Amino acid sequence: MRRISMDRHRRRLALGRREGIALLSLAVVLTAWEVLGRRQPLFASFPSEIAVAATRVLFRDIVPAFGSTLLGYASGLAIAIPLAVVIGISMGRVRLVDVILAPYVNALYVTPRIALIPLLVLWFGLDFKLRVAIVVLSAVFPMIVNTYAGMRNVDQALLEVGRVFVASGKQRLLTIILPSSLPYLFTGLRLGLSRALGGVIVAEMSASLTGIGRKLVDYGTFFLIDQLFVGIIAVGIFGLLMTAALRLFQRWAAPWTELGRAR
Repeated sequence: MRRISMDRHRRRLALGRREGIALLSLAVVLTAWEVLGRRQPLFASFPSEIAVAATRVLFRDIVPAFGSTLLGYASGLAIAIPLAVVIGISMGRVRLVDVILAPYVNALYVTPRIALIPLLVLWFGLDFKLRVAIVVLSAVFPMIVNTYAGMRNVDQALLEVGRVFVASGKQRLLTIILPSSLPYLFTGLRLGLSRALGGVIVAEMSASLTGIGRKLVDYGTFFLIDQLFVGIIAVGIFGLLMTAALRLFQRWAAPWTELGRAR
């Protein structure tokens, strides 16, 4: 018990040091940005000016535009996540499915999403359906690839134990294969979420009439650099919160993994 308590104390100290270094780094960056930005405010702006701009446009412009983006983002993920899990598991466990789908998955995985935007505009228009489509295409393939990798990299010794205890295929899938592949699945989920967020914003910047991407284009067009930074920072903060929430969920859902043991 004493050793466990000491290990937890060391982890807390290490975490405190990391947080202190991160805060110090942030303070240095903001100070340097403030000093340098005042010399070229048209192109760089600076933190104090951005903070003032945030009080003007955050709830008036940024939040409504971001809400429109998040509606399509969440709807696309609701389609992409279960679809990717089913396809990834099927490819990893059924050889015929792997042979049939692998060429399409690999080809679309490396295809830049921005190259598909003109075609998606023709199919889905300029608003909600376009967002959903680009989110699905951006998120589903990283999750398929990582789920497939998890299926193919299960410890064979664990599978042999299941066979020794005469576990059925379903029992091996639920008690050995899926728990072992969860780290891969969460890695794919992190990649998919980040790529989908970037994809939907790029799509809005290229072809949409609304959303945070279109708002960023409008700010840049009229050289409203301080307001542009408010939008960019809002997107960055959302990304950080999303990643932190996913890490917490992984710790809860997979406590046997390295991240779960780090609690």
